[in-house]
Amino acid sequence: MCRVLIVDDEPIAVESVVYMIKKNFDNIDIVGTSRSGKDAIEKSYNLHPDIIIMDINMPGINGLDAMKQIRMVNQNVYFIVITAFDYFDYAVESVALGVEEYLLKPVKEAKFIETLKKVMDQISTKKINLKKNLEQQERLEMIIPILETGFMNSLCMYGDNTKELQNYCDLFGYNKSSGYVMAIEFGQKQSKKIENKIGAGVQGEKMYEEYKKIIRSYCTCIVGPIMLNQIIVYVFDDSMEENFEQKSKSVRLAKNIMDRASKLYPDIFIGIGGFHTSIREAKKSYQEALYALRILSASEEDENNQYQILHIDDNLEKVEYTESDYEHQIEDEIFSKVAEGDEGTIQMSFKQLYTRMCADNKMNFTAVKNRMIGMIIGFGKRWGDILGDYYELLSDIINAYDEDNLYQICKGHISQILHKITFSRQNKVNSIIEKANQYIEDHYKEEISLEDVAKEVNLSSYYFSRFYKEETGINFTDKLSNVRIEKAKELLKDKNLSIKDVCFMVGYMEPNYFSKIFKKVTGYTASDYKRLYG
Repeated sequence: MCRVLIVDDEPIAVESVVYMIKKNFDNIDIVGTSRSGKDAIEKSYNLHPDIIIMDINMPGINGLDAMKQIRMVNQNVYFIVITAFDYFDYAVESVALGVEEYLLKPVKEAKFIETLKKVMDQISTKKINLKKNLEQQERLEMIIPILETGFMNSLCMYGDNTKELQNYCDLFGYNKSSGYVMAIEFGQKQSKKIENKIGAGVQGEKMYEEYKKIIRSYCTCIVGPIMLNQIIVYVFDDSMEENFEQKSKSVRLAKNIMDRASKLYPDIFIGIGGFHTSIREAKKSYQEALYALRILSASEEDENNQYQILHIDDNLEKVEYTESDYEHQIEDEIFSKVAEGDEGTIQMSFKQLYTRMCADNKMNFTAVKNRMIGMIIGFGKRWGDILGDYYELLSDIINAYDEDNLYQICKGHISQILHKITFSRQNKVNSIIEKANQYIEDHYKEEISLEDVAKEVNLSSYYFSRFYKEETGINFTDKLSNVRIEKAKELLKDKNLSIKDVCFMVGYMEPNYFSKIFKKVTGYTASDYKRLYG
């Protein structure tokens, strides 16, 4: 049924149109009539007609102005103008408003019927097309999750699936496939550890659709299905920003997602893989994101709840990706635990893995040797600059005479490797802390922020805040205050400088705030200190 509103200030004209419609159409519902432009606007808002038959010359708001206002609200309404004014300007403006037909009074019944049928056919075609589009969209909505699952399967499986991944990107309409992987994990925490994965997965499953909406509201991405207690997200990013800026943007995105998603489920952890320009590198980004999650799961409690996000570039060890079955186990059970720095745990994992290899009927002693060589080369790929020349070790492995001898050789060298890595990592930590402290010393007079120092040492601000506190025992704000107050104590000894002068010279803009911090750090007011030592 088509809904029609008739607008004309002449009653006889309205009656004529009503008569012709009722005589020739049984599928039209005349929902109302109006005698002014103002009334027509109000009724169109309330009655939602499909067609408005409109006169132009009416008292108050004329037909053209009424059509403009109606069109602003209802883009789909069809207008048929019936008027006594054969003005070219009126006709031109009517065409601009999308009027279907401009008829002159007195309109002939045959012409009116022909016009109305044409408009109704257009409405019918439009409704049919809309229905088809909705059906296609509904089918597409059913297919998209299948395609997304297929993409994630190709991403997570071993082997070179680059062509499959690119085909999926093409199906989704993403011409540029550059981006990175974000792994989101739900945990039930005790002391900030990720625990009870099955229970967390059940809770996450209930809210999965809500999580998808949140994630997609922030970025262009493919969201995989929830697997146990994880959601893998491939974020498309075609920006050409520098590494630090790109990393900072990805961490901000993760924080935005976590802030909203944690309202549904509070214990959320997010690992972020490295950015790449080719879909070929997506698997590496995926492994890096999972690696970042493993580091988070091993982390200690963070009172500020900031250490629930980790970008792989904020990890201090280089990470590579290898593929075969035992290589994957070595990656998962040995390499990934190096960041924890617990030699006992790593040696236990190595012993269990080595025992499984030796018990494998498909592997003889030579095959086990080859795997051990692969493991040492894996260490070399990741930490070669730390380990130096390890070819003597490879020679020892090749010349091992039985399984126990091979185990003792590898166990001893793993211990040496871990000590070297720990020592190197501590040097890197010290270097970062020194660089951060030097930046504070050089810029304490300025309005420097946590973000400024984090950028200087190439860490995200979220990670740097926690890292600095953990390594130095003091947070960034207190460190900056201490440096400024130490400088202020020296300056206050100068009798030519006032407290206000000193305040500005050490980077504070407000003397009252300076005095408050000074007393907090030294136990003295600035004036007392100056009187005693100035």
